[in-house]
Amino acid sequence: MTLEVVRTGLPEAHGAMGWTLPGTQHDIAGLPMGEPAGADAPVEAMSIEALETQWREGAVLSPQLLRAMHGPSMGWDVVPGVSVLPLRTPTLLPATHTNAFLIGEDQLLCIEPCGVDADERARLRSWIDAREAKGATLVAVALTHHHVDHVGDAGIAAERGVPLMAHAETAARIDAKVDRLLGEGDAVSLGDTTVRAHHTPGHAPGHLCFVHEPSGTGIVGDMVAGIGTILIEPDGGDMGQYLASLERLQSLGLKRALPAHGGLLTDPNARFAHYRHHRLAREAKVLAALREVGPASARELVPVAYADAPKAVWPLATLSVIAHLKKLEEDGLATALGPERWEAT
Repeated sequence: MTLEVVRTGLPEAHGAMGWTLPGTQHDIAGLPMGEPAGADAPVEAMSIEALETQWREGAVLSPQLLRAMHGPSMGWDVVPGVSVLPLRTPTLLPATHTNAFLIGEDQLLCIEPCGVDADERARLRSWIDAREAKGATLVAVALTHHHVDHVGDAGIAAERGVPLMAHAETAARIDAKVDRLLGEGDAVSLGDTTVRAHHTPGHAPGHLCFVHEPSGTGIVGDMVAGIGTILIEPDGGDMGQYLASLERLQSLGLKRALPAHGGLLTDPNARFAHYRHHRLAREAKVLAALREVGPASARELVPVAYADAPKAVWPLATLSVIAHLKKLEEDGLATALGPERWEAT
């Protein structure tokens, strides 16, 4: 079988509000990145086992490959007690799928019920049904945050008669009824297995990460990922909180991390540290631009602060600049002159 594989030189994160322009070499944060798998990607003939190894090492695999690896409905085990099923979702390019997870062995917790269309929802149900046919039981569904490509199938909890769990900030932003509110350090018991929730706001107010304690594996949602970028939207996002949450994740000592978009991250602390470093470097460019051309709007600052990025990403880069400006204001380094203009303090 001939299948497409592409490895990025420096993969960045992608979230529900993340974005990159296909064909460019930069993401919305201005970070150079490899091309997504596609028509121009290198093609290699590899076994399914070799492809899965590539995914475990962080390779970016095309949507066709994800389907080919394990068939139309079945996911695969990452470590004992942690399984993943990529589902096609209306996320933003170059990501095309969101990862759903089943945690546990006899008792199952579904994290990221992300299917939106009927076919992908059917795949999630087939996956759960296959596990239950082997003696396991779905006992709960949990959400990382409220973005549509993460909660599209949240109704599966009520359908299956199990509790839906989420942070209070997420519960306030979705239509589905949340049965149990989770906060920092709350444990979900699955027989002999403990999954612990950690509140990591910044990308979204109610963002939760989940740690499968037996294996030290983190389900990290849209904090980091294997393809694309994370956009911290000024409406609902908070750059200061996001940076603090990355630091918090570093303190957990995770052995591996599973993002919502892309492959397994085998050195998560290096990834968390890289994101913090890169965001702070971008913040310094925003502040320098404000001192050079301010008072100014975010749109006026982008050509200076994002001079290293293609113009194609500037419209969405404007949102990132606003998030940085709000953090600079909180830090006492900028002053808002109105809803759309700032000056350096």
